[in-house]
Amino acid sequence: MSQPLRVACIGCGLRAEIYMASAPHVPMMRVQAHADVRLDSADRFLERFGGEYATTDVQRVLHDPNVDAVIISTWHDTHTAFAVEAARSGKHVLLEKPMALTIDECWRIEEAAGRAGITLCVGLKMRFMPIVRKVHALVPAPVLLTGQMMNDRVPDASWSLQPGIGGGTVVGAGCHTADLLCYLAGAAPVEVYACGSNAVHKTDGLTDTLAGSIKFANGVVASLVHGDPGRNPYASTFFCQVFGLNSGACLYDRYRRATLWGLGQSALGVVDLDETERADVEGDTALLQHFVDCALNRRPCEVGAREGRLATTLMVKMLESLRSGQPQQIEADWRSHYG
Repeated sequence: MSQPLRVACIGCGLRAEIYMASAPHVPMMRVQAHADVRLDSADRFLERFGGEYATTDVQRVLHDPNVDAVIISTWHDTHTAFAVEAARSGKHVLLEKPMALTIDECWRIEEAAGRAGITLCVGLKMRFMPIVRKVHALVPAPVLLTGQMMNDRVPDASWSLQPGIGGGTVVGAGCHTADLLCYLAGAAPVEVYACGSNAVHKTDGLTDTLAGSIKFANGVVASLVHGDPGRNPYASTFFCQVFGLNSGACLYDRYRRATLWGLGQSALGVVDLDETERADVEGDTALLQHFVDCALNRRPCEVGAREGRLATTLMVKMLESLRSGQPQQIEADWRSHYG
């Protein structure tokens, strides 16, 4: 049997806490270290989740020969520098979403990972939610999709809303729905068109409410709706419809339930999951397990650098469409001058 993957945590906030809480359920993962700009946060993780040390020195972690992989869950503007250096140091990387705030930065991360030959996984967990995966299997060839994320208002002072740090909710959180639609469509996006506003936070230059249309390479079309004016309790924060020919599914309740038609059954819910799936309805453990398996076996992740880049690209191009009033083309596998 191979040795466990020794993992260090960079950024000891909410998302990292979720990954660390999942670690005991991933047998081939060993928690090695924790790094954060606040030593008290790193120390708290060390005490709660174990490991060899806590530090404020990210370089110590990135160049530690006893660390095989890092989980990067820091503010969005730091993702590129940390991920590129981790790759150059030969560390496998689980990078929290969004992969980066610009298309150019995503390419830089992807190219660094490719040159280093490391496994890179992006924390776009929706495709690992068990109800989502079951719907994908039931409707493998949709013709039309809708995806929506509508949150309660994010506090105006939140770091995630700062344009140069978090990038705003459209890029920072909308990438979740973007990747979900790519996963369900089974193809890369080729064109987008969007309208939006800053009606919620009224911050100059920051779009916080957006509705867009997407065309995929295989002919599937989709709509994407995103914002934080308030959560609709009927649909829940996450809402998605998958239309096949004479069959389909409507996912809701944070993708814990789905109404089905034309498929021989009328509904899916937590009751239809096995014990492991019921314990991981959010898909966090499944994503972490997938990353560890791929890193140990040196194989690409299902939601790797390309998928992370396409999710960011889709949202950035929607913002460009909003500003220009014109549809925007997406070249899925060609690095152009846009950033």
